[in-house]
Parts: sequence; C-alpha cells; structure tokens
Amino acid sequence: MDISDNIARINNKIKSAAIQAGRSVEEIKLIAVSKKKGVDLIAAAHHLGLTNFGENYLQESIEKISSINSKEIDWHFIGNIQSKKSPQIAQYFSWVHTIDRAKIVNALDATERKIKVLIQVNVSEEESKSGVTANGLMPLAEMVIESKYLDLKGLMALPSPSLDGKINEKEYEKMNILSDQLKNHYSPADELSLGTSQDFEMGIKHGSTMIRVGESIFGKR
Repeated sequence: MDISDNIARINNKIKSAAIQAGRSVEEIKLIAVSKKKGVDLIAAAHHLGLTNFGENYLQESIEKISSINSKEIDWHFIGNIQSKKSPQIAQYFSWVHTIDRAKIVNALDATERKIKVLIQVNVSEEESKSGVTANGLMPLAEMVIESKYLDLKGLMALPSPSLDGKINEKEYEKMNILSDQLKNHYSPADELSLGTSQDFEMGIKHGSTMIRVGESIFGKR
C-alpha cells in the first residue's frame, strides 16, 4: 500500500469538490484518522505533508502522541469523551470535536488548559449516536462561549450512513444551516467538521472545513 498515492488522490478529490462548490481548497483541512494505526504509518503521512491527525481512543493515542512528539502536528480527539478522562484529553490534544453536554464542558474547562472545541450535533437523530439536538445547540454553545478555557471553533456531525448508495443530503444541508446560525451568533465558530472517507465530497458541498479521512489514506483496519 502506497499512502503517498492515497493522499494525492484524496487531495485531488478535495480540490475537485471545492471547485464544484465554488470554494477555495485552502478552506478545507484534511484530518487523517489514525486510530488503530501504528506510529510508522502516522510518521510517513506526516512526512508527506499531513499535519492534522484524529484519534478516537485515549490510551492508544497517548502512546502514539508521546512517541512521535512533534510540535508540527495538531492532534484532534474525535471519540466519545468520558468526563474523568478530560485531564488527559486536554493534556495531549489541541482540538476536541465531540463536545455534546454540559458535564463535558465543565470537566474540560476545569483542566485549565486552552483547547479548541467543536460541538457534536446528532443531525441524524439516531438514538445510538452522541451529539446535542438542534434545539439544544445554542444553549450548549453559550455555555462553551462563557467558559474560561474552551475556544468554540464550530460544529461536528456524523450523518447517517448512505442507504443503497444514496446519501441523505438533507442532513448535510441542515448542518450547513446550523453552522451559519452559530457563526451569526458567534463569528469565531466558523469550522464545520463534516465528512469522512465515504462522504467528504458531500460535506465539502455543504460547507465542511474539516474532513476526517482514515480508510482512504491508511487502508482498511
């Protein structure tokens, strides 16, 4: 497997999707999702120019972050958060994508570390998924804005999987609308983390500024 070819292919698709959407490719950040991947693969991807990596599992990621020990990499925590693990998340990650309730806001703020955060929205309204409801978004956003150490940068979502190859575009449209509403209320929150290996072009079409790609870079787990 040649990840250099994979990264080049992804970058070409990002560029094409951005052009189709009438957007600048510079607006879109590629986050390499490196869960269950070894340090050697992460180092290779970094050597090829990637500087943003997403991790889901805290203990595994601590070992990798400590081993690589690069100030050039921004680490993004994209997994579910347990409040008791907030101190370690705050210590090792500069971004957290999965803020979804007041308890987590309070726990991360109590670490007294500056962290860039995104609020996760359960746009598909699936019971099995984490995330705040659309109605609960603004009260939670206000809480983050008023916190001392958390820097609200925007929103994140995991839309429902495609059925029979068809993507539910309405969920992406909804996230774009919610993102605009939040930006109108609080202009620094201009990031939208939307789209993975399967759907990042749809995410870009609807305003995504961060796409989280693992399998298409590193191959299947």
